[in-house]
Amino acid sequence: MTNFNETLSKTELAKLNKYKQITLPRSASNFLCNIKKPKKVYEPDLNYDLVYILKQSDINPDLKFSLRSVEKFCSYKSIWVVGYKPFWIKNVQYLPTLQTSNKWVNSMTNIIAACNCPDISDDFVLMNDDFFMLKNITDWRKTFNLCLNTIDEEWKKYELKQPSRWQYGFLYAKELLDKLQCKRRYNYEYHGPIVFNKQNFLKMLEIPEIAEITKTTKCFHKRSMYKNLYPDTDLPAPRKFVDTKIRLNYDLLNMFLHESFLSVFDGVVDNDIKYPKLNAFLYRMFPEKSKYEI
Repeated sequence: MTNFNETLSKTELAKLNKYKQITLPRSASNFLCNIKKPKKVYEPDLNYDLVYILKQSDINPDLKFSLRSVEKFCSYKSIWVVGYKPFWIKNVQYLPTLQTSNKWVNSMTNIIAACNCPDISDDFVLMNDDFFMLKNITDWRKTFNLCLNTIDEEWKKYELKQPSRWQYGFLYAKELLDKLQCKRRYNYEYHGPIVFNKQNFLKMLEIPEIAEITKTTKCFHKRSMYKNLYPDTDLPAPRKFVDTKIRLNYDLLNMFLHESFLSVFDGVVDNDIKYPKLNAFLYRMFPEKSKYEI
């Protein structure tokens, strides 16, 4: 029988031993108890593919932990990587795309490619490499029926300041929803999984007002536009919550651990100088390789 320690690289094993000495927030310690709980298989979730849209880079420690987390806590049909596939990934379906523009354009390119792929499930879960599941996920649609606030409320935060390109996206979303006479105004730009339907997403891009803005350099908040125009009518209004994305220059705090998932900014995972508690938590939460790693 293979010893658990033999499945880890010497570097990972050294980090794990070091991180065991770090005291974690109370809520993080509670999440570690989930390691011992068996995954609950929710049959309907086996119809959903998980679609990771990835930039061109082989160095991606975030993805390593994301894959470990979904294997441990989630039910799904298969995992697809769209965009670029790091050399160390195995046992996934791969759909390559050209990464020739900025991250917003590349992201849209990858999602459109996924929507046009007949082998990907009609309803799929859109994943980023830095989404980490922390509990058993049962029913993707209900679990991630979430919003941060409304589009109008979000834009009010920035309109009297000097908005960034991302922040201006809320003004454009507000104007588009006005033009399309859409009464739903929820802000779905939280940093976590979301369920898309391929046909409806492509149909949205054919709407003239949306087709026009996607040809420009303006930031298009596709998650919010899609979910407001094509809501899950059999579900209640989305639950408002505080985003679980670890803020820059903050380490792991109880305030980030109030949901069944966690997310981060680039450059946080494996940065044990600024974020020792977060990295200690991830290494202790997901110490074993997944079947998706060489």
